[in-house]
Amino acid sequence: MAKRPHRKTNRTVLIVVEGETEEAFVAHLKSLYYQRGMRLSVSIRNAHGHGPQGIIDKLKSVAQTADFEHRIAVLDADIPLTATETKWLRGAKVEQVVSVPAIEATLLAILGKHAPDMTEACKNELQKHAPGDPTDVRYYAKHFPLEALELARGKVPVLDALIAAVSTE
Repeated sequence: MAKRPHRKTNRTVLIVVEGETEEAFVAHLKSLYYQRGMRLSVSIRNAHGHGPQGIIDKLKSVAQTADFEHRIAVLDADIPLTATETKWLRGAKVEQVVSVPAIEATLLAILGKHAPDMTEACKNELQKHAPGDPTDVRYYAKHFPLEALELARGKVPVLDALIAAVSTE
């Protein structure tokens, strides 16, 4: 009887985001950069706006039911990490992708626009340049098509890290 070839398993990636805007953006990136047949399984989980501690709590709860080879926390810098949170993330080997001060600043950078220092000002500025609901994944198809993302690649570290997370085998 012939031996069956070994089936390769998928590399598993867990991306935990702070809120709905990050979730919609990462889902948009996944829809563009993830290719069927990749040896990659990407799961996106939402901490629903509870800051860094909410992300850590979500990472801990998901770890109780599933094991992921690569874990990524998508954070905003507007709520600084405590020493305890930083220590836990390092100890748990969770990659940190941080937007300064918030995801809206990263989105403005992708559009080639200057981002203000405060989160609320970033949100207002984003609405001037890309009006709509940033919690809706269709918003990103309209304002952040593949061509715009490719132009910003290499210039926006958060974008590079997220594309790598949803596309690297």
